Amino acid sequence: MRQLTFEGYLSSYVQHLVGQNTLSLSKLTKLAKSEPRVVEPLLLWAAVSGHTNRLSRLLNGPQSLELELRTLAALNERGQLESALAEDDSSLRPEYTKVWRSYTVRRDASARDAQLKLKMRDRALELEAAKGVTRYRMAKDLGLNPGNLHAFLTQAKTSKLSLERAYELVNYLDAAA
Repeated sequence: MRQLTFEGYLSSYVQHLVGQNTLSLSKLTKLAKSEPRVVEPLLLWAAVSGHTNRLSRLLNGPQSLELELRTLAALNERGQLESALAEDDSSLRPEYTKVWRSYTVRRDASARDAQLKLKMRDRALELEAAKGVTRYRMAKDLGLNPGNLHAFLTQAKTSKLSLERAYELVNYLDAAA
């Protein structure tokens, strides 16, 4: 699976915030005036996607926004934008750091899920040994593919069960007599 990039995340996030499937700067600039929560993600997206000059021309409003846009673009050109956001740089408003944190949560979700699945796997192995339930019975009762269940439990292949199915497995074993 491809790693989510900051630019890709910002593209989809800006579209989500405005509720439209568009990256037209003129439309986004107009919408940002009625949706203030779009401003910071829009400025970040313009800085990382190379649309700084066009957005700067369209802003024709507060000079502070244009200055922030130029600051973000300069940091990006030097390759320091992501580290400044990650380190909660005091020269940037906290709203930019919130956008960064939102991105990192989304980016790291699959790794967190895999760690959680491994913990559930360990618990399932403990319960399996203690309760004496066969893997065939688990697969049959839960409607799981026996091969996927075996790969999950024996080889720790976290991709073989979803987080929800791993949770169901632990609950099933926990309730087993």
